[in-house]
Parts: sequence; C-alpha cells; structure tokens
Amino acid sequence: MTFKVMNPGLFSTMQDAGRFHHQAYGFSPSGAMDYRAQKLVNKLLGNDENAAVLEMTLHGVTLEVLQDTVVATAGAEAKIFVDDETYAPGVPIRLIKGETLTIGKAEKGSRIYLGVAGGFDVPEVLGSRSTHTRSGIGGFRGRTLKPGDVLKSFDDAFQSHGKKIKSFEEDAVIRIIPGQQYENFDDEARKKLFGSEYEITKDSDRMGFRLSGPELNAGGGHDVLSEPTQLGSVQVPKNGQPIILLNDRQTAGGYARIATVALADIPKLVQKSPGETLTFEEIDVDAASGLYKEELVRIDSDEYFEPLTDFTSLRRKSALKISKLMGV
Repeated sequence: MTFKVMNPGLFSTMQDAGRFHHQAYGFSPSGAMDYRAQKLVNKLLGNDENAAVLEMTLHGVTLEVLQDTVVATAGAEAKIFVDDETYAPGVPIRLIKGETLTIGKAEKGSRIYLGVAGGFDVPEVLGSRSTHTRSGIGGFRGRTLKPGDVLKSFDDAFQSHGKKIKSFEEDAVIRIIPGQQYENFDDEARKKLFGSEYEITKDSDRMGFRLSGPELNAGGGHDVLSEPTQLGSVQVPKNGQPIILLNDRQTAGGYARIATVALADIPKLVQKSPGETLTFEEIDVDAASGLYKEELVRIDSDEYFEPLTDFTSLRRKSALKISKLMGV
C-alpha cells in the first residue's frame, strides 16, 4: 500500500496510454488526455512509458504516504506540498512513510499528472489500466477517487537521472485537417472556422470539448450515417457549434465532421480550460503526420528535459527519518 486518499480533488482518475483495439465492441479508448505529460512523467521516474498515472483535473489530491517512494508531476503546473515543504512541478520528489503529499490547484494548464516510481498498480481491463467512468471499468474500481481509497504502486528502485521536465509555453492555435464531411460546409462556414475564435464551454469533459462561437451551417446536412469516431474529430451538430471529441468519446457518431485536430496539438488542446479561446489553422494529412512523428521523437529524446540543479527534492531517507525521530 503506497497512499491513502485524504482529498480526491475534483475529478481524479487512473490513466495509462489507453485501451485500444476494442472500439468495434463499443469500448472507448480512454487514456491520459495529455499523452505527452503521461509519457514524460514516466520517463522521468524510469517507468515503462505506458505505466498508469493519476490524472487530476484543475485541482490536485491530498494523499497520506503509506510507504517510502518517489513521485513527480507533469502537465499542468501546480504547487506540490510535502507536509510543510513546497516543491516545484516536474522534479522527482522522495517521500517518506507518514508524510502528507498535497497537489495544489492548476496554475498553468488544467490537467495534472502524478507519477509514482514503478507506476500505479490497478487491474488491467482489456489490456489497459485506464479508467472509463461512464462504463465503470478500469483504473481504480472504474471511478474517480474518493476519500479513504488506498492506492498501490509496483515496487521499483528509483535511480535519479539528474533531470527535470521543462516548463511549457503554449499558444492557442490548434491545427486541424479537413474532415470527412468538410465538403458539406460552404465557403462562409469554412471562413468562420478558420477566421474566428471559439470558446471552450463549461460543458466540456473527457468525452469532448464543446465550443461556442460563430455558427457553422452545413448546407449538405448535419446528420450523416454513423461512422467510427477518432481522437480530435470536430463534429458539428444542428446548432452549428463544434464539438471536439476526446478520449472518452463515443465510438461512433452521426454528426458531420468538418475537421480533425492534428495529434501533435492534442496535448496543447486538452490543457485548455473552460472559458479559454481557440483559433484553428488548416493543415493537410502529410503535415499532421510529420508533426506527430516529430513530437514522438522529442518525447523519446531528452528535448523536454533540462538538468536538475536543485536536488532538495531528492531528500536522503536516512537523514529524513532521523530528523522525524528527533522531531527536528
């Protein structure tokens, strides 16, 4: 047993890279919305890149530490508290049994990822440890965390690589590829899509982002035969307001799809919060494919890391335990 949940935050679930090859049977892929953050925090801790992490939305959790371990966060930036000490995001932090770990509210971005050495130990369902709350499968009992939940991790000896995750500066431009029903929309609708700002509404979640902005009319019809959906599909229902489908999306949909978000821009997109605005830029399939390959290379390399110059977070276990025994 590694942690006991004292405060579960707003919407905290276990996620890995996702549940694939089962959409034909109606199972959503789920998985970490910010795939880059999930991979980077695992890489920092020396875990398998697919290891389960804790995804927190807008506000983090408070955990009682039940055994010595090492953790780190990635994604949205939030202050980290270990008892009375404060630590920065993106650095490995050694925890000692009996301490309290608190992840604060997201100050830049909206989704915080907590990784633990070895990865969180939750059951695999259809090849994934990801939570899908609507169907109640995967992760920790198929649901968000609650007070009193006890979380386990796989045993793993952490070896510091002397690195930290860089801070990200992101713009609000989302690159999109014309979709399957792009021709259903006239020139006026296309000009609106690429020449206007769209606001993320409060009705957005892991299933999709609902946008508010200039109405997009599909002269060729908003309703189409149901087709398989994909991550980043931009559907336009009869009200003309776009919906970007995300990780917990339905597996098939019957609304005209005007575009699809380039995979390379998904991490930037999902770190936006309700009330923020987006603009869209058109690219083609080849360009989107190239951008995604470049992003995967950056993740696999050390481009998103920088030297760890302050080793305060990698506290010596023996010194800490002596201090606690002495009450220092």
